[in-house]
Amino acid sequence: MTESELMCPACGAPIADTDTFCEACGAALHGETVPTGASATPVDPLLPNQQATASSVDDTAPIPRTTVKSAVCAHCGGRILDDGFCGTCGQKARSPRDHWTEQPAPWVGGVCDKGILHTANEDAMALAANPDGSFAVVVVCDGVTSAPHSDRAALAASRAACGYLSAVAMPPEESIAAAITYWSEALQGATSEANAAAVGTAHTLGDPPEPPSCTFVAAVVAGSLITVAWCGDSRAYWLPDSGEARQLTTDHSLGTQLLAAGESRLQAEADPAFHTITRWLGADSVDHSPELVSQTIDTAGWLLVCSDGLWNYASAVDEMATLVSDLSSAHGTDPVPLASALVDWANAAGGHDNITAALARCGPSLRFERERTSGG
Repeated sequence: MTESELMCPACGAPIADTDTFCEACGAALHGETVPTGASATPVDPLLPNQQATASSVDDTAPIPRTTVKSAVCAHCGGRILDDGFCGTCGQKARSPRDHWTEQPAPWVGGVCDKGILHTANEDAMALAANPDGSFAVVVVCDGVTSAPHSDRAALAASRAACGYLSAVAMPPEESIAAAITYWSEALQGATSEANAAAVGTAHTLGDPPEPPSCTFVAAVVAGSLITVAWCGDSRAYWLPDSGEARQLTTDHSLGTQLLAAGESRLQAEADPAFHTITRWLGADSVDHSPELVSQTIDTAGWLLVCSDGLWNYASAVDEMATLVSDLSSAHGTDPVPLASALVDWANAAGGHDNITAALARCGPSLRFERERTSGG
């Protein structure tokens, strides 16, 4: 490292001056970086009522910094002191990792929130999109709570996958079958990159016996095709304005096995083992190969990618479809207000887990139109 390079003030890892979070430790940077050779002191996260809003999650592209609007305690309204705690009630200031929003284009956006009961947000998301509605990447990862520092693995994995997919060139407009093959291969590569990032997080921590790990779901919207890859129990849904809703993913979990064995949804969800995942990313993953699925877009609708902190409260696909339909009627087709409403709804239902809701407002395009109409 040269003298001009920067390092994270919390863990000392190399960072770029455009980074919002440290990919090694997940610390919020918010414009406070430490030149190499200077003493690194822990930096407290941003103050309440702020959002880290990214125009792109490509690590090589600029990410707008969040600015401090007010040093006001969210609990009592007192002033937050320089040490990051309220001078009136002593509560620690809110971290930007607790709640943030991304909206890379008007038709794509998401909200990531720590929920009510957890002390930290181990969910992460990374979004990228073209403004013309032709291409988007939506990635959600959920850190495994039983493994320390899984928030770092989730953040690193989501950003690695999104960066990889954002750099993939669009294929020639040949056929739906060719596009499915193309994007399936790209998503397999992105999953490998995400797993490598999660494993790299463990290496930065000295390879602990319980390495940080996370679930993974990534969706690519390319023209009139959605292609999804996943490991674990974070989900993707296709929720058309009219027609049948579809849960695109099938949870890699003991819960799925219980349902397959004939238990009712009520019985299975009451089992303490229901959320035990059978596939994940990380240094202790036995199998990080993704499962893949594709969905053509022939009508307007929502692609929803979320963590179990949301779907816990609407686990059946028809319940999720009704929820999104009802909330979109009230909040319109801007994905961020709808994602915020979904997060608020999950918190009102209990907020027992971290919550991430990421949405893309999709509609049919001219891509592959000739093949669909000709029946090819």
